Amino acid sequence: MSYPNGPSPEDPYSQQGGQPSGGYPAPDQSGGYPPPPQGQPGYGQGGPPPGYEQGGYPPPPPGYDQGGYAQQGQYGGYAPHPGMQGSSATTGQPNQDERTMGLLSHLSGILLGFLGPLIFFLIKKDESPFVRDQAAQALNFQFILLIGYLISAVLYVIFIGAILQLVVWVCAVVFGILGGVAANKGEWYRYPFNVSWVK
Repeated sequence: MSYPNGPSPEDPYSQQGGQPSGGYPAPDQSGGYPPPPQGQPGYGQGGPPPGYEQGGYPPPPPGYDQGGYAQQGQYGGYAPHPGMQGSSATTGQPNQDERTMGLLSHLSGILLGFLGPLIFFLIKKDESPFVRDQAAQALNFQFILLIGYLISAVLYVIFIGAILQLVVWVCAVVFGILGGVAANKGEWYRYPFNVSWVK
């Protein structure tokens, strides 16, 4: 039996002019899913959403490289702890602990002579550049004062020895206090007259 102007029942999807017969659309060749909407970030050709890299992960925080590791040069290659204070060894500026140690380095010379700065120098010379520098400055100044005390002791037989000893003691107190105050402010203090025997 023939069917004019139409396909046979055995072939319901036979093509006529590029369209299936019977008024049904052609089956979707992509698996039956609708195509993704165009022009939206993260779909089609729009790429990942802003602020995200390929893979859907957010970019690393500042101070880290693409691998998620801290960049070299920051605290020896490790990210600083949020509560950790910088020091003169890492930032070039002394923290409060270093300032206090610098203050004591200068003031201890008034009471203990060269032994006070020497103790701080030996304890902190490999840990803090600031304390090392200030203790060395105070230690060198105390060596000069020690020479002044020895000379005044020799000249003590005459009146000028007592005057010289008083002048040396006043210098020790005045410049020791000035150095301590400056070090407590974070300043790299220098005495008006000093030597560089200890660095």
